[in-house]
Amino acid sequence: MKSIFKPILKYYLKLLAELVLAIHRPKIIVVAGSVNKTFVRDEVRKVLKKAGKSVRANPRNFNTDIGLPLAILNISSGYGSYREWRSVIGRAFHAIWQKNFPEYLVLELGVSRAGDMRYLLSIVRPEISIVTDITQRYLESFSSMGDLVAEYIYLARKTKKTGAVILNGDNLRVKELAKKASAPVCYFGETCAGKNDWKIIEIKKNETGQVVKIKHNEKIKEYGILRFGRHHAFALAASLAVEDLIDRK
Repeated sequence: MKSIFKPILKYYLKLLAELVLAIHRPKIIVVAGSVNKTFVRDEVRKVLKKAGKSVRANPRNFNTDIGLPLAILNISSGYGSYREWRSVIGRAFHAIWQKNFPEYLVLELGVSRAGDMRYLLSIVRPEISIVTDITQRYLESFSSMGDLVAEYIYLARKTKKTGAVILNGDNLRVKELAKKASAPVCYFGETCAGKNDWKIIEIKKNETGQVVKIKHNEKIKEYGILRFGRHHAFALAASLAVEDLIDRK
C-alpha cells in the first residue's frame, strides 16, 4: 500500500507546489551541500528579515521530494500516519490560496541519491544558489564522487542567469562548480581572494561566542556571533553575500 501511496502523494504535492509558485512568484534562494546547510539557511533568513524582506524557510528537514513541496505549501507532514496524511492532502489543496505569501523563500535542498537534485529543481528554479560543501557524507548512495558532484553541477547550471551562485571557496570540489555555472559566481571562506568575495580573515572566541573579521571590496568589518564554531562564521559570510546581492538588485 505504501509503495502505491507515496508516488501518488509525491506527484500531487509537486503539482500543487508548482501551482503556488506560479501564482505567487517568490524569489527563491537555495542552500545545498553535504554539511552546514541549516546554519546557512537560518543566517540568510535572518539577514533578509533584518533588511525588511518578507521571507520564509523550510522547517526542520523539509528538504526532500516530499518535504520541499510541503515547505513551499507551508503545511506540516503526516509522517507515518495515513490518517494524518488525509488531513495534509486537504490542507495542501487549500494552501494554493494562502495569504501573505513571502517575497523570498530560502530553501535547503537535500541530496542523498543520484537524481535528487534534478527532481527538486523540477519544482523550484533558484535566483541564488549557495553550495556550502561537498564531502563523502552521502557517498554510499552514489557510484562515485563524480556522480555526487554531478548533482551540484546541475544546480550551478540551473540557477537563473540573472541571479548568482555563491560557493565555498575553501572546498576544491565546490570551487570547480564555477566552471559550470550559468550565473555570476562569488566565493566565501578563508582562502578566497577576489575583490567581490567574502573572505574570513580572523575568528576570535570570546566569553559569549566569537568575533569574525570579513573582508569584502577591500574593506574589513567585524561581526559578533553569539555562538561557538567555525561553521557559524562560514554561514555568516554566505549570508552577507546574499544580502549584498539583494541590495544591488
